[in-house]
Amino acid sequence: MTQFIDLVESGKKEEQEFDVHRVVRALLALQERCREQGKLACEGVWRLHRKEVRTLTEQQGFRPPGGWRGLCSLAVGTGVLRADEDCFVVGSYDGSQWDAQEVRTRLLESFTRWLIPPATAAGLFLAMNVHPLWGLRLARKLHVDAPMIDGPVEGWRDEALLPEQDLAELRKGVFAALSTVLSGLRRLRSDERYGEEALVGFVGEAIEFGRGQIEAGGEGLEVLIEDVGHSEKAAARSTEFAAREFFEGVLVPAGVMRRYDDGTFAMDVDVLEKVRVGALGRDAQRSWLQTFLASCPDALVA
Repeated sequence: MTQFIDLVESGKKEEQEFDVHRVVRALLALQERCREQGKLACEGVWRLHRKEVRTLTEQQGFRPPGGWRGLCSLAVGTGVLRADEDCFVVGSYDGSQWDAQEVRTRLLESFTRWLIPPATAAGLFLAMNVHPLWGLRLARKLHVDAPMIDGPVEGWRDEALLPEQDLAELRKGVFAALSTVLSGLRRLRSDERYGEEALVGFVGEAIEFGRGQIEAGGEGLEVLIEDVGHSEKAAARSTEFAAREFFEGVLVPAGVMRRYDDGTFAMDVDVLEKVRVGALGRDAQRSWLQTFLASCPDALVA
């Protein structure tokens, strides 16, 4: 039986509080400091410099959920910031125009629509056995199409090697996996805690399901890398890494997930209502979850 059932049944009633206003304040603080300085320094690709982290913490007197670095990377996908070669600069969107609900929706869609931050996307591609060139191809395509990412973004020119038809198969599989996860999370309750290990297992099953949607495609360079030489243990590690990277790089910094030391978590489920996956709305995402559940032996389709 799918671990989605185990996840739902692991819920324990407990009132929760989520750091909604802290996330909004932190995003506006990043925007304001970037405007004042002209840029925010990086150390490594898309990684806010530790001196910026220290200064922001001292100035604001708090640390946002998931830390300043995680929020800064997600902010690029909202258009509030833009990632340059060695820094973050002010983007074309003004976060002060959004209410708390829209801030968190846009932060989540940084990943579910545009696969930002790249490190989290890379973890997903690795767990799905996507060839690195194809992962880069899809990420760049989405970044080029993103309306909030201004400035030059290099696209991919070799359509003979990595054709659009195969790219569409990859996109379908990646968004099927994310749709399954997001629609599954909507079935949880905001006033309950759930077992994180069950969620990791469910995300792993969703990733495998998404990979299955890709396997029929790939007439050019193979989209998926064969599992030759990969042990089940190594595959499990990749899947767990992708799941936890999604928690730490997206859900927690967006202020919709709280994790606890006892191995449980809570979700602010209401925020997920309007979140899109690519161009897919709630109903299309739910269809993927139903297809996933129907493919699982002995699972009940709700």
